[in-house]
Amino acid sequence: MASTVTTLSFRDGFLWLDGGLDPAITSRHFKRHPLGRYAAPAHHYGTIMRECASQGIAIRDLAGEFATVPPFRHHEELDPFDFQRDAIKAWENAGRRGMIILPTGAGKSFMTRLLVARLAVRDAACSTLIVVPTRALLYQWHAQLQAAFHLRIGIVGDDLYDLQPITVTTYASARIQMPRFGNRWKLMVFDEVHRKLAGSSSANTARFAVAPYRLGLTATPIERELPLLTELVGPIVFERTTHELIERDVLSVYRTAAVRLSPTHGEVARYFDIRKPMDELWHLARGQHWVRGRDWFVIAKKHHPDAAALALRAVQQAHRYWASIPSRMDRLERILAQHPNDRILIFTESRASAYDVSRRFLIPSVTADIDGDEREIYLRAFASGQCRALVTARALEEGIDLPEANVAVILAGRKKRNVDTIAYIQRRGRILRKRAGKEATVYEVAWSLPKRRAGHT
Repeated sequence: MASTVTTLSFRDGFLWLDGGLDPAITSRHFKRHPLGRYAAPAHHYGTIMRECASQGIAIRDLAGEFATVPPFRHHEELDPFDFQRDAIKAWENAGRRGMIILPTGAGKSFMTRLLVARLAVRDAACSTLIVVPTRALLYQWHAQLQAAFHLRIGIVGDDLYDLQPITVTTYASARIQMPRFGNRWKLMVFDEVHRKLAGSSSANTARFAVAPYRLGLTATPIERELPLLTELVGPIVFERTTHELIERDVLSVYRTAAVRLSPTHGEVARYFDIRKPMDELWHLARGQHWVRGRDWFVIAKKHHPDAAALALRAVQQAHRYWASIPSRMDRLERILAQHPNDRILIFTESRASAYDVSRRFLIPSVTADIDGDEREIYLRAFASGQCRALVTARALEEGIDLPEANVAVILAGRKKRNVDTIAYIQRRGRILRKRAGKEATVYEVAWSLPKRRAGHT
């Protein structure tokens, strides 16, 4: 009697097993489905295939339907740095899985194009999906790949759906589409991997893909997220710091100028006047013995929903006012006057603050609210020198290539939480890309909300 052929297939982001398999392999990766079949998240594909090959287990692979990449040449004439070659070699030696940690401006995207071209020569079926966090990076990666390879590059995201053997997409689009096309890609590149994959739903971008080869790129890994990223992408295989690459003349030398604001008494009084409804609600809550730690607002909201809504709006308006107080804007004006011939990026803590700066100084604001065409107009004007400054909240924080920028003004002061440290590193990195004769300056305008008056919590 002929033995049953073991078949591995892909559907809806999972691997499905038909037929027998070594019990140890089955128990490590699969769970029994209520209908009797065994299923495993698709990211186990590479490990399962390696284990079967090492044990001489025959398996019919219907899961990996990798597209064939047409022959192409890499047309970029730049010579890679030694550390970029070393990073690629370390990734290949690690089984073509893992994360490469390089500071902003170190050429991670160029290194990735080298890696993709190198794999395509060795393996024509090495279809590639590059996943990026923002629409701006979607178009930047797409344009750079087409220019480098002279090849039609696919794009999925921002209402576009064009699948090609090499495709760029966003994390948001990939999360939706991965159950549908997660078996097409042999290599997946996760740009700014620290930012998205640690989220529960975003992790499915990697979890529902079969890709046996995986590369994670970041400048700012977060230690508490490393176990999950190691499972879904691979361990850290190569790392260089900002100071190491400055010493090797890869990144620009920079100086940091800490600026501390001294708000006027009138500005402080105005802040408390705007947020007065919240203070009144707190006194009401204290008088009725609702104050129990941080839950007092929840309790007060149940008893006085209208007053609570008014108080919440007042706090939001007060924070908006404090983010754009006259003394803060005056300090920014002096910084701009000190750099009449420099290219300046201004980072704020919110889009509302970015628009305040834009209106005050007639500086284009680049935020998530504008469309791709408008954003490209501003970025080209900045690159050509027609526009000497841009203001943004988050849109230019990660990955955007602006080598002309040499001054960063960070109006959102650094805090102790991990996310704020990461934001600071990313913002600083926007001005570190090397250019002849370039000296970079980072202004960190520190500010904090005024302390509450005596008697306030």
